[in-house]
Parts: sequence; structure tokens; C-alpha cells
Amino acid sequence: MIRKTVHAGTFYPRFAEQIRAQIESWITEASPAPESERCLGLLLPHAGYVYSGPCACLGLASISKEALDAVIVLHPSHQSNHFDFSVSPFTEYETPLGNLHLDSDIYAQISPQATQDINLDYHSLEHSLEIQLPLLRYFFPEVKICPVMIGNQIPAVAERLAEILYNVVYRSSRRILVLVSSDLSHYHDAKTAEEMDAQVAQYFMKMDAAGMWNANRKGKLEACGIGGIMTLLHLAGHYTAVEPRIIHYTHSGKVSGMNSQVVGYLAAKIVS
Repeated sequence: MIRKTVHAGTFYPRFAEQIRAQIESWITEASPAPESERCLGLLLPHAGYVYSGPCACLGLASISKEALDAVIVLHPSHQSNHFDFSVSPFTEYETPLGNLHLDSDIYAQISPQATQDINLDYHSLEHSLEIQLPLLRYFFPEVKICPVMIGNQIPAVAERLAEILYNVVYRSSRRILVLVSSDLSHYHDAKTAEEMDAQVAQYFMKMDAAGMWNANRKGKLEACGIGGIMTLLHLAGHYTAVEPRIIHYTHSGKVSGMNSQVVGYLAAKIVS
């Protein structure tokens, strides 16, 4: 079963050569990817490429030397939150750069513990997943993926999912990356957005999922994929020698020039 592209031509270009040209222009600013690092998890934004594409590509370029076998993509549902999390059932994912394939082994481990009887449209229409797919295909053309959509973005779900992922990632002999898809604050003025988004970065650097959640509840920060971020932070808590790093921050006003209502974007990673 193939998941067809539905956002090509809107969130990102329809044609492969246009996407490649954009990516190659953005990564000219990237620092060389370290040879020795192993990335456990990567946080990337998922807005239209014109706004968040450079940030996402700088994040991926920073791990581009790694020989990844699979990527688990944690992304939020923008359509419903009546379920905890669900694993995408598609076996192939179409992108303008070529298709990506499901990692059936990871799917088999996670799906029995997920909610799989939800409307298929939740998976087939979700942009927070699709935005990442052409970028993954460019940087890691042979990698297999297992998308996990999070509905109920609360600490209990994040903690449970982190335990499941730990059993998948830690016990595997393969190199598996956890990619979290999330934008940050939405539709505040640039100064307010930068202050709120700095809070996300600070809690990320402290690997403090509880603190991030409390700040979110108080309205001090926003992240549409906070469930995935908390999951990654809980997962990282199982390891003794990991280090969080901020790669790049920006917001939509820096592109549009309209700073009265912006969306924040952060690329960050946890490495060992």
C-alpha cells in the first residue's frame, strides 16, 4: 500500500530538481557533519520549505555522515487527538525524489502496542510527516522508515512510547534514528515567539520533559509536536552518555518580513 504525496506543490515543490536545488542551496551554510558522533534523536520543523526548509536541512546535514538503517518518525496528528499513538500502515511512501519503504521489523514491534483502528486519512493526509519525507530521501536515500503519529500529547503517552522505543532502538544491532517533527510557537509577534521558543530550547538542553510540559501548560511555550519532543527526552534519559545540541533556530518572519504573527522553527539533536 503506497502513501501518495498530497502536499507537493503547496508545502514544498512538486518537482525533484526544484527540491534538490533548494536543499543544495541551504546546506552550503552547514557545518561539516562529525564523523564520530552517533545521533539518537533529531528534532526538525515541518512547515512549508520556504520558511522551515533551511532549518530542517541544517539539522539533517549535521548527521549526514551517519550510516542509518532506519528512521522512526514521531509526528503529531493535526486532525484528531482521541488516540494515544498510531503506526502508519503504509508499506511505501511516495516523494518527488523517489519512494521510501516501511521498516517492517520496527512496525511489527511497535504496532501491537498502538491504536491501529483509526481513520486511514489521519495518516494519508498528515503534513507533519510528509514534509520530512523528501528531505529524508535526499540525505538518506536507502533508509527505511516507520512513522508514528501521536494524538494525545501528554506525559503519560510520551513516557510509554519512550519505553517502547528504547526496547526497539537499544536492543537493535542496526542504526536507528528517532526523528521528531514539530514546529514551535504559532502566530505571536517575533519578540514573543523568540522568548517562548528559547524556553523550548532551554528545556531541550536540560533534557527536562517535565519542565517543558509544565511550561507548556502555563502558556510559556508552544510546540505542536510536544508529545514527540517529550518522548525523545524520556528516551534519552535511558542513556548515560548523551549530549543535547541546538543546531539552528529561526521563525517565519525572517523570510516573510511579517513579524506580527510568526511560527518558530528549531533543529536540535541528542548525540552520544
